[in-house]
Amino acid sequence: MNLFVPSECTDPSCIVRDQEVLRSRMDKYLQAYEQLDYFSGSVLVALDGEIVLNEGYGMADREHEVKNTRDTIFQLGSVSKSFTAAAIMLMHEQGVINTDQPIDRYLADFPNGDTITIHHLLTHTSGLSHPVGLNTKVSMKLENVVHKFRDQPLAFPPGDQFQYGSSGYILLTYLIEQVSGKPFEAFLQDHIFHPLGMHHSGYDVHNRILKHRAAGYSAAGDEVVHGEYAHMSTHAGAAGLYSTTGDLYLWDQALHSDLLFSRQTRERLFTPFLQNYGYGWYIDRQSLGGRLRTRIHHGGLGNPGYFTRMTRFADERLLIVVLSNFLLSPLEKMNRDLAEMMFGETVTFPDKPEVQAPVQPMRYGGFAGTYEAFIPIHVTVEHGRLFINIFGFKLELFLQSEAAEQIDFYAKAAYVRISFRKNFSGKIDGATIHWLGEEGYYAKRRDEYEHAATR
Repeated sequence: MNLFVPSECTDPSCIVRDQEVLRSRMDKYLQAYEQLDYFSGSVLVALDGEIVLNEGYGMADREHEVKNTRDTIFQLGSVSKSFTAAAIMLMHEQGVINTDQPIDRYLADFPNGDTITIHHLLTHTSGLSHPVGLNTKVSMKLENVVHKFRDQPLAFPPGDQFQYGSSGYILLTYLIEQVSGKPFEAFLQDHIFHPLGMHHSGYDVHNRILKHRAAGYSAAGDEVVHGEYAHMSTHAGAAGLYSTTGDLYLWDQALHSDLLFSRQTRERLFTPFLQNYGYGWYIDRQSLGGRLRTRIHHGGLGNPGYFTRMTRFADERLLIVVLSNFLLSPLEKMNRDLAEMMFGETVTFPDKPEVQAPVQPMRYGGFAGTYEAFIPIHVTVEHGRLFINIFGFKLELFLQSEAAEQIDFYAKAAYVRISFRKNFSGKIDGATIHWLGEEGYYAKRRDEYEHAATR
């Protein structure tokens, strides 16, 4: 285990200020993930408006061995929602719409349009159902995407609950086009991207040639594979944009100023409602450097093979942007560790398992079964190989070490560890799972699988 232990910070309010020291430490930390093939992407960290680090790691295109750089373009996933919310608030400031008004004032004949407000759409409290029968692999007109959920019954009365999803932000995209008379991308280019100099950001149309676009990757079995194709027209303003770390830095700087919005509008963007969600951002408190700090953030991920996160500590003027073209990058841990480094805390570097060869051939049948945590996790044996099936991914497990009370396995294709626990009779009754480098959580084995047959 490799540790970085800072010496500069003893006061809880401390931020390490030596930018060259910070850049070197963070670069070494990120290189460790790159060398283990757990991360590929681009990372930017800025403090007080000054960029501390902006570098690429790993491959943008593995087949052609093209490396990621600070100029690499990534699909943003749900980080796109911050721009869609901003477009709505620009129209609100212009007096073109009012976020407190019901949507039937702007979209005639929309079911329940007299009770759903724009505010409900922005905060995921509208009750709109998820799209039904949506084929994300083909190009679709925005109106047709909206029809995949518009006539579905509401999941709950508007304003009563929080249900995160895409429907509200797809409908906001449609509203922007209907009220402004412009295509969604044209509105963003005219009112946000061009004014801010964000020349490498836009709406991701798949057949468009984009220089420096990263290919997306995922993992299956014991290897990295191409991410599944998805057409961004079906995601619209919910997840359909692309950008670079540098452009998102410009976006962050604009959110600290009156360049686009008034202070009153910015305060509304970052006011948390149900489940700490504001307008296109989560707003919460995170303990770092010995105190609670206000964190404004959003992440995005999807089948095309991208995982993204933008985190703003507005009071400290600290920005962390991590854009990855590997869907199983340990982004949550990396993002938190980078923040901890900035606030003078100790972080753990990733390490490669020291694999011990089994004394005798391993009988994997004793591990097979379903393990219950907050979701069911399935462990299977196929043709003499052991797999974990979790969050829709199927990863092969390899023996790391064996002791009297537990047996440890790891996945080669992603930062995943699992420790199976033996009971007093030597049978497996549970497992501690470390998903993407996170702290372990315990999963109890279901009794009906305790005597799974060996295959």
